[in-house]
Amino acid sequence: MIKKRSGRKQCSLPLPVPLVAVVLLICATYKYILPLKVEMVGWPAQLLPLALNESNRVVIQDFFKPYDPAYPTSLPTKNYYRKINLRPLAPYRTSGANFSAWLEEQTSTSFEKLLANIGDSSYNSLREQGVAEGAVIASPSKEKPDYFYQWPRDAAITVNTVVSNLVGSDKAVNLTLAGTIVKYLNNSAVLQRVPNPSGQGVGGSDPQLKGLGEPKFEVDSSAFTGNWGRPQNDGAPLRLIATFHFLQRLCDAKVDLKQLIAELQGQGQGQELRLSFHDEESLFETLIRYDLEFVTQNWKVDSFDLWEEVKGHHFFTSLVQLAATKQGLHYMKTHGRENDPLAQKLQQAANKLNDFLTLEGGFLNPNKNYIVETPSNLNSRSGLDVAVLIASLLTHAEDEGEGSSPHTNLPFGVNDSGILNTLHSLVSTMAIIYPVNHQRHSPRMGVALGRYPEDVYDGIGTSEGNPWFLATSHAAQLLYQLIHKMYADQADLEIPVNTWESKFWTSIFEGFEEYPSGGVLAGGGDYRLIIPYKSPAFHQTMVSLLNYGDSFLDKLREHVGEDGSMSEQFNKYTGIMQGARELTWSHGAFWSSSHVREQVLPLISSPN
Repeated sequence: MIKKRSGRKQCSLPLPVPLVAVVLLICATYKYILPLKVEMVGWPAQLLPLALNESNRVVIQDFFKPYDPAYPTSLPTKNYYRKINLRPLAPYRTSGANFSAWLEEQTSTSFEKLLANIGDSSYNSLREQGVAEGAVIASPSKEKPDYFYQWPRDAAITVNTVVSNLVGSDKAVNLTLAGTIVKYLNNSAVLQRVPNPSGQGVGGSDPQLKGLGEPKFEVDSSAFTGNWGRPQNDGAPLRLIATFHFLQRLCDAKVDLKQLIAELQGQGQGQELRLSFHDEESLFETLIRYDLEFVTQNWKVDSFDLWEEVKGHHFFTSLVQLAATKQGLHYMKTHGRENDPLAQKLQQAANKLNDFLTLEGGFLNPNKNYIVETPSNLNSRSGLDVAVLIASLLTHAEDEGEGSSPHTNLPFGVNDSGILNTLHSLVSTMAIIYPVNHQRHSPRMGVALGRYPEDVYDGIGTSEGNPWFLATSHAAQLLYQLIHKMYADQADLEIPVNTWESKFWTSIFEGFEEYPSGGVLAGGGDYRLIIPYKSPAFHQTMVSLLNYGDSFLDKLREHVGEDGSMSEQFNKYTGIMQGARELTWSHGAFWSSSHVREQVLPLISSPN
């Protein structure tokens, strides 16, 4: 029996003719037009976006498997539609075997040349040139240009690289390298206490410790008193990152710092040194505490950028400061120091720095899909800078595969769309402005990168900027760390299918431009490419990223010296090296890139 609906009368009035036409048009649209549009972009029937609750996901299980109705998440391949596919990549301009052999040899050479630039009587004679034990020289070059100094920033980045090589495959700590790191930490404590043009430092009357923002010291660890871009407030946080990395690696290897120092002294290392610390507790009070105090009190202060050219607030400086505060807070909480007043300062600074980076600082510009390094300089520059990539790499070391860095929930990891789009924009721009790249001007191959497009520093003076070894190496490292993060996350790869937010991915995939962005789906929004974790397509994508990373290193292969030497730059016309010879950072960046690559190769070769 059919019941009449209570409280409502049956309407018997006919619909107006125009309204009937509208209803018929809507019905026709659903029946004929929408299925046609969906078919044209190759949607599997199970994923048709015909209702608000339907998915807008394009799921691909295998890029190379033909369409099979029994395999519904493969997109069909018909002449009249264009599906998303992997771009073919040509990573090497030599054979793969030749590249691998060169990479292995260059990696070893670069690490040797890096160690040759650290004052350590255990394996070099820099002491005869007046270099203090534990001091890291930027380059042995003493004229045109004179880089025979120590920069706290470069030193910390270099020692952080040494820490990455501290524990071997046998899980044993390399005592020689450990001695180098201990000497560096001891020299750092000395530098903290040297009065300099930036301030008095530790032991002086300045509670803000301004002297810890001094950018440059003589090789004997005395003050450099010449004119320079002061302050540079990234040195202390980078030193903290390297120090916490070292302590964590010792912890992972179950080695106590006090025991390590005793062993080093027993072997004769450091006998002539008067160490200012003897265990982890005294290291914290002698060195770490002051660097943490400096960051909490000076992060808001304008400073010069890592290229020592522009004063203001910089993405690189702010991100390494945030990483240092969060790592410091993590350390204090896990070492019974949570009630120390410094811990509260760190928490407050971390909160404010996070807001500054993500909201207030201007690094995220709605008119740009990449991250702006120095927002105050946008009136004269594009904001593009390889410093953005380096900041992400240095602050997300857990993506290297070491498992030795605390996960502190930092923003701007290597998978962040702004970070990846910065790489894409640098490649697109520098493929054009550096003639040495013109033979490689293709979305299928990496190119030589410089610092930023508007650069005019040529390694000695100002004329035209050039590609830098370290910039190109760090581009490769970013891609390798991205691969490691993808495997470590054990999650599907999900990418918005639009050419604004996901511009980087257009270097890896083709077909994004065939998918309209926003509003065309029921409820609005973009299509989303889903590549299921552990699927053949996931593995194929990781191989493509590896090849892309290799293409950057292969470009460097064309410009390094026959003996494995690397200067600061190579000429953008001729490709010949110029600027400071054997730049420590050049070798460190190359080694770091190769090191991360070595971590991801087993993941790719054994995807399941």
